[in-house]
Order: sequence, then structure tokens, then C-alpha cells
Amino acid sequence: MSGVPGSGKSTVAAHVVHTFGAVAVDYDVIKSALLGAGFDLASSTKAAYEVMYAQARHVLAQGHPVVMDSPCFWPRILTEGMEIAREHNATYRYIECQVRDLKILDERLRQRPRLRSHRRGVNHPPLDLGNELADGEALFRDGMNRIQRPPGNYLQLDMHQPLPEALPKVDFYLNP
Repeated sequence: MSGVPGSGKSTVAAHVVHTFGAVAVDYDVIKSALLGAGFDLASSTKAAYEVMYAQARHVLAQGHPVVMDSPCFWPRILTEGMEIAREHNATYRYIECQVRDLKILDERLRQRPRLRSHRRGVNHPPLDLGNELADGEALFRDGMNRIQRPPGNYLQLDMHQPLPEALPKVDFYLNP
């Protein structure tokens, strides 16, 4: 899964778990647990990715499909996911959830059940970064431009559309 916060990654991941019996490995769940255990923000970010990769390998080794639910802003996230799939002879599929309307993203961020690592709004960082408002719009635009994508065969979902229109595209892509 890929996309900026609030774009629908976890919603689509939950659908994949339910429909295809996959196991979700969620970066935000891991990072929130690390923050709760006393890791600082920088250390929790690095550690959360390492745990996510290890957990994905572990679940695949048990013979279960995996959904890695994380923004894909860095090349290593993409290459590590592809490498993990190769190591376990698994088919790698990549789904990017796209929402370009910052008002919609802000509304989703404000309304969703929130983990400790989640942003509280486009201009409201996670609590661990304090209550000072930030220029989240620039951060989100930058994030949209930094999304890493595989060279081919991936699905970009327009998450402005209703879920009943988006989810059949996921099903078709994952079960051609």
C-alpha cells in the first residue's frame, strides 16, 4: 500500500485482508507502539520500518500473503518490499491510494480513529511533534511528489471515488 496519510491505505488494506486472507503489517501500529515504549520520534521511525520488514518476512515464511501498509516515500521501502517478495517467491503487487484534495485529506485525518503516530490534520502533526501548527500543505504536496512506484504493473486508485467503485478495481488487480 502506498499514499499520503489519509489517502485510504488502511481502508484498502483492511479490504485486502478480509477478501484475500492477507495479514496486514501496519507501519503506524508499529511506530505508535515504539513511541509508547519510549523511543524518540527519529528512532521510532527507523525502527518501525525495520520491524515492518522483519514482520513481513516472518508472515510470508509462514505461507500467508502480506499487505505492507505504509507511505512509500523512500526508495528503500519499495526495493525492500520487492526483495522480500522475491525471497519468498511471492507475487509483488503495489497499490497507490491517491487523494490530491487537501481538504478531503484534512477531513479524513481529523475523523479517523487516531494512533499516536498519526497526524491530527493536514496542518496538525502527531502529538509527539507538539501542538505547534505546521505548513502541512507543503509537506503533503511534497509527499505526493515523493511517492516511490515500481517500474510497472501497479494500481493507482483515485480515492476521491466512493469505495464501492474503488474496491472492485483492487480485487481485479490482485486476482487477474
